[in-house]
Amino acid sequence: MLLRFILAFLVITLTGCGAPTLPPRGAESPLAYDRAEVARAPRLAILVPGAFASVSIFAAADRWRDAGYALVYYRFPGLDGLPLDHALRIETAADTIAEFAREHPGKKIRLFGYSAGGPIVIEAARRLEGYDVRAAALAPSPDHAGGIRTTLRGTLDLLGAARRAGTFDRDAVWEEYYRVLLFGRAGLADPELAELSRRIAAEQRGKILVPDREMARAHTRDLRQWRLEPVPDWLQPRVRIYLGREDPIFSLDQTLAVAQKAGDGGVYAYPRQGHLMFLTGPRVFDDVLAFFEDP
Repeated sequence: MLLRFILAFLVITLTGCGAPTLPPRGAESPLAYDRAEVARAPRLAILVPGAFASVSIFAAADRWRDAGYALVYYRFPGLDGLPLDHALRIETAADTIAEFAREHPGKKIRLFGYSAGGPIVIEAARRLEGYDVRAAALAPSPDHAGGIRTTLRGTLDLLGAARRAGTFDRDAVWEEYYRVLLFGRAGLADPELAELSRRIAAEQRGKILVPDREMARAHTRDLRQWRLEPVPDWLQPRVRIYLGREDPIFSLDQTLAVAQKAGDGGVYAYPRQGHLMFLTGPRVFDDVLAFFEDP
């Protein structure tokens, strides 16, 4: 029974399998922003979260406003008030962001994407040749969402989470899995990080989204088919990749493969950090801002 539960849960959350039923565009724009702020700011920071993530993960970017940035958020289907009436498409999302950027000539365009948002901002930047554009990707999804390697790692992590939880309850298993996402597998063996992960998971209880089949399909189906093509020479120095060194979802070598196609081939890896650095390692926001402001 436990194995059937874990495998069914894995299918829903990691592979989002099933026939596509939703169009690539919905009834509302996925972009959310303050028009007056955008009009007066000399810089636009377009922030793209990952699958099953709210734009609230970018709370630490609020201080970027002091540096002259207007914040523009790209919402995923079914989150942050956007209806679940369409499915995420990497190319469509990139087109939407690039079209918005072109509507604001003369402004510096800065793109920051997390996980599934990483491919989106890289593709959007590719469309903005001739603009003052830079793109930063935190824990970006590699080709085909990591493929079988990521799926197998997720299977083992979910099995371990169910064992630690001692229950088949989906919410309890997901909370234990969330602890792995915070600081990686090594964090469970480190007494300090293990205790910190318990406290953070408890604080986030009720806020942790456990996706259903429809949302999983809408957020991940296209990502599993996507493959990054090498970016042009003009864009490579304008892309930077960041990663928690203990990220349990996307390994360092997978992320290096993204970097070799997208930028200078290097990855800024943070020790003792997992997949949720927006929560556990907010200094990355300062590092990204420094990259955005670098002459």
